[in-house]
Amino acid sequence: MSVNLTIIGEGKPVVFLHGFLESSSMWNYLDFSSSSIQCIYVDIPGHGNSTVPKSKEKSISNLAKLIIETLHKNGILRYDIVGHSMGGYVALEMAKQVSFEPKVILLNSNFWEDSIEKKNNRNRVISIVNQNKDLFINEAIPGLFCNPKQHYKAIKHLIEEAKKITIEGIEYATIAMRDRPDLTNLALKINAQLVCLQGEKDMIVSQNEMIHKCMDKIPHVILPSVGHMAHIESSEVVRVTIEQILFEKL
Repeated sequence: MSVNLTIIGEGKPVVFLHGFLESSSMWNYLDFSSSSIQCIYVDIPGHGNSTVPKSKEKSISNLAKLIIETLHKNGILRYDIVGHSMGGYVALEMAKQVSFEPKVILLNSNFWEDSIEKKNNRNRVISIVNQNKDLFINEAIPGLFCNPKQHYKAIKHLIEEAKKITIEGIEYATIAMRDRPDLTNLALKINAQLVCLQGEKDMIVSQNEMIHKCMDKIPHVILPSVGHMAHIESSEVVRVTIEQILFEKL
């Protein structure tokens, strides 16, 4: 299998990991061209231009392992990580597996395992996708936005990209997310290197749940008036906040 990387710029190496039903093109909304960052955009296996893993093990841990191996083959040995949604789950697993301590930014993501209700929803997703993949995508993506009508063009593009993902790729990601372990202890352990960026009106991870889980021990920033797609809904605020965290100016 192959993991697709796109490397742009020079400076601090930062790996960017997209979310479920997305690709590395999601980061086009954030312009880091004037920053001292080497942006390493990854298509997570099964999404974008990366192939679905052949391993029978469908796990976030395996996705992280494959990405780390690809980075190493490309001479990228140390880096910080920014992960959106599912990409945040992979980012934490990468931080768990590497021998150094990367700074990790979770954008509209979290560090705890799915609830029973959420796991059951994942199972329903698999069933629906096998019956009508396009219907699922058409209905799922607009609901990620706080104000879908305001982002009609972005939603249309996201839907077009998501429909290119195979049923096998969607199934793999869904099972991997459903079965991922709770990483609260890891989050607490690396709290000096971890920051959660949370949309105030995110319907996937609520602001209240994030505050409750982080308590006063895990740094978190609430992004006002945005949903799950903060990088589109408030791109400049997200870009500046990411830069401030990476260069410890927040």
